[in-house]
Amino acid sequence: MKRGWYSRRVFPKLLNWSMVQSGFIPLRQSLLAQASGAVLEIGFGTGANFKFYPSHVPSLTAIDPNPGMVPLARSHLAEGVVSVHLALASAEWLPFPSTSFDTVVSTMTLCSVPHLSKALQEMLRVVKLGGRLLFLEHGESPDRSVRRWQDGLTPVWKHLGDGCHLNRPIAEVIQEQCWKVTALDRFYLPGVPKPFGYFYQGVAVKS
Repeated sequence: MKRGWYSRRVFPKLLNWSMVQSGFIPLRQSLLAQASGAVLEIGFGTGANFKFYPSHVPSLTAIDPNPGMVPLARSHLAEGVVSVHLALASAEWLPFPSTSFDTVVSTMTLCSVPHLSKALQEMLRVVKLGGRLLFLEHGESPDRSVRRWQDGLTPVWKHLGDGCHLNRPIAEVIQEQCWKVTALDRFYLPGVPKPFGYFYQGVAVKS
């Protein structure tokens, strides 16, 4: 998909500022400590995850569809202890053979994938039987008043946030695509306005 000037030039800088906020650090640490084997990260963005991968991960492949993210992601490569292979690709059409990976990681990415069900099917295809999806995503709140704000803001926010939806029921959509969710925390991230700050953190397994 061809990306415009805002998506390639402006949004990566805005994302870089937002993704280094201190509230995300313990969440990234706890999630990525569970990564093992050959890892595929969906939506590397500005590379904010790279330094949190544990040293026992033998390989990390990270994809993103936005070429504007690459310079910022490369600037974070030296912060980690795991070698990273960057590739430009979309989550809906992963350029990898089936059962290539042990772990798939997605953080603050599923909100903006255009065809989410297709992307989750692709992740299921490329992971081995018993492989896991580790996810940290914001999405639909259980509170009706907050959902009204999310539904009202999303049409505008999609343009500002490069396709980001505030109102996706992340855990439910993951399960609908034949992933088995085995661990799940739902919470509001402190310091973030509720329409933007309801998070899902969990693990899903290919069974």
